[in-house]
Amino acid sequence: MSPRPALRRVHGLYSRLPNVLGIPVVVILAVLVVATLIGLQLSTALEQSSTAHPRAGVAVDTENGAGKNSAGLPVVTESSLGTEVQRLVDAGTIQPMTSFDAATCLQALGSSDAVLIMEEVAWGTDQTSAWLLVHGPVDRDTLQATGGTVSVTVVRPTCGDASTQADPSQVGLWSGTVLIEGV
Repeated sequence: MSPRPALRRVHGLYSRLPNVLGIPVVVILAVLVVATLIGLQLSTALEQSSTAHPRAGVAVDTENGAGKNSAGLPVVTESSLGTEVQRLVDAGTIQPMTSFDAATCLQALGSSDAVLIMEEVAWGTDQTSAWLLVHGPVDRDTLQATGGTVSVTVVRPTCGDASTQADPSQVGLWSGTVLIEGV
């Protein structure tokens, strides 16, 4: 037997197969199978590379609010402040005053608002020790139910301390308003 009749049979087979834009369907299917295999291999490699090296450190800005530092304090920045205040209002908890007098601090800063919620935090990327004070003319229950705008002040722990006589411009780290959603 000569090789020519075998080539004629193969060529005759390919000429009878359907074509898409002049490309045999068999070739298109082979390319799709190879592309699928390469895609599976790449997705497996991506999964292995992302789970093999767990992230170290603390996420500062997350959807659920602030991350926590090694001391367990929430790390709050200007970009995560609104989320953290919303979380505090939703939780409705107040930390005990301990050695920090928030009312005296607000008076020293020239505010007559009542403190609604306060939390000890680590402020900014340098994680300065601070207190986050949520204050305003409404009570906490009304704020939780209806929402609204509240004043927020981030201060150093020396704010309002009569023994240090700290200058108000030196103890205030951030001051502004935050819009809170009601439940």
